[in-house]
Amino acid sequence: MADPCLPFPRNPHCVPKLKLDQSNGFPPRWTRRIAYLLVAALGVALSACGSGYGGGSEESTLPQPGARQSIEVGGTPVAVAVGAGSVWVVDNSGSRVLELDSMNGRPVRKPIPVAAGPEAVAVGEGGIWVTSGDGTVTRIDPGTRQAREAAPQVADPGGIAAGGGSVWVTSRARGTVTRIDPRTLRAVGDPIAVGAGPTDVATGAGGAWVANTEDGTVTRIDESSGQPGGPIQVADYQVLGLCFGENGVWVAKTDDRLARTIDVVRIEPSSSQVGDAAARIPAAIPVRLGADEGGVWATLVGGVRPPESKPRPGQVALLDPAGLGSTAQLLRAGDRPAGIAVGEGAAWVAGSGSGSVTRIAVEPAPGSVE
Repeated sequence: MADPCLPFPRNPHCVPKLKLDQSNGFPPRWTRRIAYLLVAALGVALSACGSGYGGGSEESTLPQPGARQSIEVGGTPVAVAVGAGSVWVVDNSGSRVLELDSMNGRPVRKPIPVAAGPEAVAVGEGGIWVTSGDGTVTRIDPGTRQAREAAPQVADPGGIAAGGGSVWVTSRARGTVTRIDPRTLRAVGDPIAVGAGPTDVATGAGGAWVANTEDGTVTRIDESSGQPGGPIQVADYQVLGLCFGENGVWVAKTDDRLARTIDVVRIEPSSSQVGDAAARIPAAIPVRLGADEGGVWATLVGGVRPPESKPRPGQVALLDPAGLGSTAQLLRAGDRPAGIAVGEGAAWVAGSGSGSVTRIAVEPAPGSVE
């Protein structure tokens, strides 16, 4: 039976049940992030913010969400990636990766075993790349489906990205990014120092962009030289998520120790400048972001009411990349959405609480040119 206090307690009596293991259905890096905020708040529970989105008047260019399909995969799906002709889903509790047909969502062949506690997945540079809680980085050949472990062990691995000729893995414990050669599976140089508590990483516009959760900054690493730039200050408190796409670096951040307000902002890739516009999303942590198919997507994990009540439903917010001030669309998406990827004409949401992946079909906005 599920613990009614999890994943987001709303009274201090639930706080001791947060442990640094897999018991609450989230990987350790999310559990630590949740616990960190709770301690800072002296045991006061996190709460989702209101529904304000800025109320801009500009005409929306958002794509139109279509049919929604729930795909049962079992276990605890926490991350998803699209590429190499398929959709790849990480099952944290089952220590496996599942391949789904990108056209109909059906599982393809048998799950692929990986190291214990897989947490993040990326597609690119000729492989499917998975980080696990024990520090292992695994490459899966999309053709043969053979898994092979990379040489480097990454302490407390967070996010992973593949692009610019390398694979990039963040270490929350060390405040570094390990760069891996996708051909040799060996580290390229020494780990690259970034900010405090790096988690998400994404590639694009000649750089690897790193979300430094604990100091509210983003670091850009040059893909060619491997040299990090100076910190880009995004939040007064914490950066909660990051992705690249739709001509921008999109960052979820909070300036509040209780995470009562969470905003999505854009970094201009060419100048590394943070835009003035922001979209307020009614979320609780963790927040995952995806950008493609004409929109920016953010998971709204939901949370729980008092123990005698049912959990709030999980959703995703669809934001207009051309105008963060315009009203977002809220879409139902499984229970405790913990990962999202966009591509192949759909948004794919990993529901960690329901053992399912929700496929939301995407149609171009009326009058738009594909």
